[in-house]
Amino acid sequence: MNALLLAAMPVVLMDGTAPDPDHWLRIEPAIAAAVECRQAFPIHVLDGIAPNAPGSWALTPARSFTAFGLPVKRIELFIDPDGDLGASYTAVIEKRSLEQARKQLKLASQRGRIGQLSADQPNVEVQVSCTVAATRQG
Repeated sequence: MNALLLAAMPVVLMDGTAPDPDHWLRIEPAIAAAVECRQAFPIHVLDGIAPNAPGSWALTPARSFTAFGLPVKRIELFIDPDGDLGASYTAVIEKRSLEQARKQLKLASQRGRIGQLSADQPNVEVQVSCTVAATRQG
């Protein structure tokens, strides 16, 4: 029953707005690919979501969502619209230790990636991130 309730919850942004749940389903594969460092996240995919936060978004998945096989509580995206600062795709992990997250990243980093993978625990939450260098040369 709890799983059914969670699946019905909308994506809620940090600013309290909630985009169409169908929109989450459309952007979810791109978010997963970015967080797992498999593919850069195309910024246009977020058109219409939190327009007052250009370049930075915090998304709460509308349903059960995993990255590297780890359960995700929240996604934090930073994408420099100018390309000068690159991008950072972070998944805040639920109910897993930093050691478990690092083990999953070690397995994943054996495959080619678009950026650098890292896992840390800056506070009580474990985070896994993909950091992609700037796309433009200055």
